Amino acid sequence: MPYGAFAPTVPLGAERLGRGRQWAVVRHAIENAADTGRALWLCGEPGVGKTVLLHQAGELAAAHGLRVLGVCGAEAERDIPFAALHQLLWPLTRHADGISQRGRAVLRRALELETGPPVPSYTVSAAAVELLDRVARTRPLLVAVDDLHWADASSAEVLRFLQRRVASLPVVMVATAWQEALDRLDPTGAEVLTVGPLGAEQARTLLAEAHPGLSAPARERVLREAVGNPLALVELPSRLDALERGGRLPLPDYLPLGERLERVFARRVASLRPAARFTLLLCALAGPEESARLVAEAAAAADAGDTAAHLATAQRLGLVHVEDQRVRFRHPLVRSSLVRGADGAERRRAHRAWAAVLRPGEARQVAHLAEATAAPDESVAAALVAVAAATEARGGDLEAALFHARAAALSEDPARRGGRLVTAACAAARGNHTGLAARLLDQAVAHGVPADSRDVLDFTQALVRFHADGDVGPAVALLPALLDRLPGRESELWLPALFLLVLAAGFTADPEVWAAVEARAAEAGEIVRLGCDAWHDPARRAHGGHARLGAVLDTLPDEVGTAETWLLLWAAAGLDAVGDHAPLWRRMVDQYPYATQALAEAVSAYDDYLRGHWDRCLERSRAAAAVVRARGSEFNAAVHSYKAAYVTAARGDRQAVEDLVRDLRPWATERGLTFLVHRLRALQAACALALGDYETAYGHAAALTPPGLLPAGVSQFHLVFLDLVESALHTGRTAEARRHVAAGRAAGMDRISPHHRFVLRAAEAMVSEDVDAACTAVHTLPGSAVWPFERARLRLHHGAWLRRRGRRAEARVHLAAAQQAFAGLGAGPWRERAGEELRVNDAPGPAAAPRAPVAALTPQELRIARLVAAGLSNRDIGARLQLSPRTVASHLYKVYPKLQVTTRAGVARALTRAGTA
Repeated sequence: MPYGAFAPTVPLGAERLGRGRQWAVVRHAIENAADTGRALWLCGEPGVGKTVLLHQAGELAAAHGLRVLGVCGAEAERDIPFAALHQLLWPLTRHADGISQRGRAVLRRALELETGPPVPSYTVSAAAVELLDRVARTRPLLVAVDDLHWADASSAEVLRFLQRRVASLPVVMVATAWQEALDRLDPTGAEVLTVGPLGAEQARTLLAEAHPGLSAPARERVLREAVGNPLALVELPSRLDALERGGRLPLPDYLPLGERLERVFARRVASLRPAARFTLLLCALAGPEESARLVAEAAAAADAGDTAAHLATAQRLGLVHVEDQRVRFRHPLVRSSLVRGADGAERRRAHRAWAAVLRPGEARQVAHLAEATAAPDESVAAALVAVAAATEARGGDLEAALFHARAAALSEDPARRGGRLVTAACAAARGNHTGLAARLLDQAVAHGVPADSRDVLDFTQALVRFHADGDVGPAVALLPALLDRLPGRESELWLPALFLLVLAAGFTADPEVWAAVEARAAEAGEIVRLGCDAWHDPARRAHGGHARLGAVLDTLPDEVGTAETWLLLWAAAGLDAVGDHAPLWRRMVDQYPYATQALAEAVSAYDDYLRGHWDRCLERSRAAAAVVRARGSEFNAAVHSYKAAYVTAARGDRQAVEDLVRDLRPWATERGLTFLVHRLRALQAACALALGDYETAYGHAAALTPPGLLPAGVSQFHLVFLDLVESALHTGRTAEARRHVAAGRAAGMDRISPHHRFVLRAAEAMVSEDVDAACTAVHTLPGSAVWPFERARLRLHHGAWLRRRGRRAEARVHLAAAQQAFAGLGAGPWRERAGEELRVNDAPGPAAAPRAPVAALTPQELRIARLVAAGLSNRDIGARLQLSPRTVASHLYKVYPKLQVTTRAGVARALTRAGTA
C-alpha cells in the first residue's frame, strides 16, 4: 500500500477486533462507490488501530476494482503548502490532459511543475476535484488519507473541499485522524467513525495471537496496562525479554502507555548508534514522498555514514519499514521522539543536510534552511518572505503567517522584524487563526513597528480585536482614518478595511459608525451600497434589494476579490437570499477555502434555518462554533451559538435559550453589540411563542418593534414581525396586530425580498376579516414552500379559524399539513398544538362542534383550562407547560369570561358540558 505508519504484527479482521460497526460502514461505502461517493473519518487515539482499518479498506477497494490513492500527513511537512496534495495527485498527472486547460495550469503551478503568475487559491481545490472526477468516471477511486491531522493546511482544505463534494462523485474518501485533533479539523461532509479502545475479549484475542507464548501473569499485566490500545498490546510485550515473557522473571514495575508509550520508542531510538539515530532523524524531518535515495543523499551531505546499514538496523528494531524505496515509521510517535530527543545542534545539522539536497528556493528547501539557521540572517529571512508571498498567492494564509514569523525571527534589522511580524499577524487573522494573530501582534509591538507597516497594523489590530473578543473599539477608532489615508480601491487593504467597518456598523447599529460607512459607500460601488441598504435601515432603504443583488451577481467577472465576495454574501444574508444564489455560495466556500470561513458558515446556517434544514443548521453552527473558539475567536463563536439557537428557540427549548441569553447578553451589551442583543430578545420571543406563552412572546417582540413601528436600528425586523402579530392576536390585541401589519404594508416590506413578502402576506392573512380567502391566497403564493416554518404556522392559524367555525373537513386539511410540517422540523410544541386542534376538530358529537364559549379558547387556553379542570394549581400547570404561574393566571383571566364562569370549578363544568374535559 502507498500509505501507512503502523500495522500490528498479526493482522486480524476488523470484526474480530471489535470494529465490525466501523468496518461495515467502510465496506458498504466501497462496495457502492460506483453509485454514490462517501467521506468517512476514522478517529481515535494514537495506536488504536485506525491505520489497520485503512489498510483493509485499501485491500478491499483493490479487490473491487477501485483505484487506490494514498496520502499520508507528515508532521515535518505541515508548513509546506500542498505537500499532501502532491502525494494525492502525482500518480494522476498523466490524466490531466482530460481536464480544462485552466485546471491543468492551476495544478501544475500548485504542484510546482511550472512557474507562472499567481492563481486564485480556490481554483486549486476546484481543479483537483475536476481531475479526480475525470479519473473516477472510468474507474471509481478510494482516497485513503492517513494521519489527516498532520496534513499541511492547504492540502487539508482541498481534502475538505473534496469531502463536501464527494457524494456526487464515484469516490470514497477514508481518512484517519487523532481524536484530540478533531477540534481543529472540519468534518463537514464526512461521517466520523470513532475507533475506541478494544473490548476485553478483543484485546485478549489480539494479545494471544501477537504473543502466543506470553505467560498468564504477564498477559494479565499487559492487558491491565494497555487498556485496550492495540499498539500497546502488540508493542509492550516486545520490550520484555524471553524470561519476563515466559513468567520466569517478574515484570518491570512500570509499563508505559499513551504518553508513556512514546518513551518506549524513545528508548529504542536511544539504543541506536549516533550515526544511525541521525539517519532516522533525517527520515523524521523528511516528508513521506522523500525516497530512501534522497535520504541517502542528505546523509551523505552530512557525512552520516552507511544509510542502508542504518536503516536495516532500525527496521530490525521495528522502528521503520522500508518498502518501494520509501522509509515509513511504524508509528508517528517514533518520528516525534526522534525530533524531540535530538539536541538543537543535531536538528540544525539535519535540516542543513536537507537544505543542501532540495531544489533551492522551493518551500521545503527554504523551510529546512530556516530551521538550520540559529542566528539572524537577512538572506534566509528574505527567502522566507518570498516563499510566504507565493504561499499567500495560492491561498495558504496560515503557512504564509508562519513563514513571515520565521522571517521576522531571522531578520537582522529590528524594524524589519517588527514589520514582518505585523505581516504575519495579518495573514493569520485573514485565515481566522485569531489567537496566533494576537500573539504575533504583541510580538510586533514589543519589537517596534516601522512607519510603512502602520496601516497593516491598524487594520490587523481592528480585525483581531473584533474577532477575538467582539471588541469593535479599534475598528471604530482606527478604520475611518485608515480608509482616508489609503488610495481608495487601488489599495488591497482598502476594501477589506471598509468591510470590517461595515460589520462594526451592522453589529453596533451605531449611527455614527454607519455615517462613516455611508461617507465612503459611493466610492465603494454597488456591492457596498447594497450591503448597507440591507443592514442599515432595510424597511426604508432595501426596496428592490433582492433584484439588485441578482443584477450584481449576473454581471460579476469570473474572478472576484475576497472582500467583494464577503460583501456580497453579507448583503445576501441581509436579504435572506443566500440559498437563492448557489453560485454565490460556491464562490464563498470554494474559491477561498483557505480564508476565514466564519461568516460563510454563519450565513449558511441561518439560511438552513429559514429553509427548514434545522438539524443541519444545528450541526453546522455547533461544529463551527467549536472550530472558531479553538482558533481564538469568541466573537464568531457567539455568532454561531445564536444561529443554532434559532432552531432551539423555535423548538421551544426554553432552558437552552435562557442559558444562551444569560451567557451572551452581558457580553454583547458590554461591547455595544446591539444586533446580538436584539437577536437574543427575538429568540426569547420565538421560544415563548412556541410554548404558547403569548404574553411573554408579545412583550419581547413589542420591545424590539412596537406595534406600528419598524425601527431603523433593528436590521432584521422581519424575523420578529410575524411573532409580534401572532402573539398579539392570541392575547386579544387585534388592533395592535393590524396596526403592525399596516406599518409593514406602508413601508413596502414586500418589495425587499421574497421572504419579506411572504412574512407580510402571512401576517395580512392572519388579521384579515376573511381569513379563509386570505390564507388560501398565501398558500398558493409562488415560492411559499421555501419558508416551511412560517407556512406551517399560517396553515395552523387557518385550520384553527376554520375549526372554530365548524368547517371540519376543510380545517383537517390544513391542520394535518401543519402537524406534518412541524413534525418534519422537529418543532415539538408546534406539532402538539396542531395535534390538539386536530383532536378537537375530529372529536365525535359535541366535541366536533363545541359550544361557542369553548370554541373561543385558543389552543393554549384550552390546555390550561383542561389542567384546571383536572385540579392542578397555577404553579403545577406552569411547571408542566414551562410557564410562570403569573402567565398561567393571565391566561385564566381571559378564559373565565370566554367560558362565562367565575371559578375554577366553573371551568371544569364548562368543559364537561362541551365534551372537551
